[in-house]
Amino acid sequence: MVSWSEDSGSSEGSHGRYYQHATSGSDDGIVQIPATTDDSEFEGKDYVLCHEHRKRAERLVAFEGIHTGRRFLACIVKDGKNCGLVEWVDPSWPATMENALSKLWDIYEESKRNRTEDNLMNSFVVHNLTQEKIKLQASYDKLVGDVQALLDENERRAHMERKPDESKLQEKYDVVKNLTVSQASVIRNMKLKLVEEKTKLQAHVDEIEKVVEQTKAKLNGIKAILDE
Repeated sequence: MVSWSEDSGSSEGSHGRYYQHATSGSDDGIVQIPATTDDSEFEGKDYVLCHEHRKRAERLVAFEGIHTGRRFLACIVKDGKNCGLVEWVDPSWPATMENALSKLWDIYEESKRNRTEDNLMNSFVVHNLTQEKIKLQASYDKLVGDVQALLDENERRAHMERKPDESKLQEKYDVVKNLTVSQASVIRNMKLKLVEEKTKLQAHVDEIEKVVEQTKAKLNGIKAILDE
């Protein structure tokens, strides 16, 4: 998390506003500009000039760390060397407010890390489930092919062994018929089992997607708190 240092000096500007000059511990004396958020009531250029270019500073609102919500002035130059943060318009928050903001940002950062880890784990789970589904489908297709080959072979043998004797012919027909019924029952049971496995896999994937949506909702709730 980015932090900024401020000197103890503050002043009342010529327009009746509070100003606190920002200082930096870096060699070049430039204070890094924090992340910002839009504020229609505090935007555009100010009458204060930046340190190096002597151009009117840009009005911004901090949205990072313990300075979240504080208005400040910063160098407006985008190309080339930027002067950085020029002056704070608002005073520092009370210690209790800074502690609360620090905790909120820690929660936000931890949530981002957890979300990244969850997304990674979920991608692994979905990949494994997809591979398992592919294997089950391949096993099912092979089983159907084997059963069909067995039926074809039984039919071929029955045709070759068929004789004029009607009683024996009927007997063989009954055997083939019973075998076909049994094999059809096996195929039907295998289909039901595969459908059940597919349903379980889909339910698992839906549960994972639900967890991801809940995580997104939590993050949106935290962001809504921070936006307030």
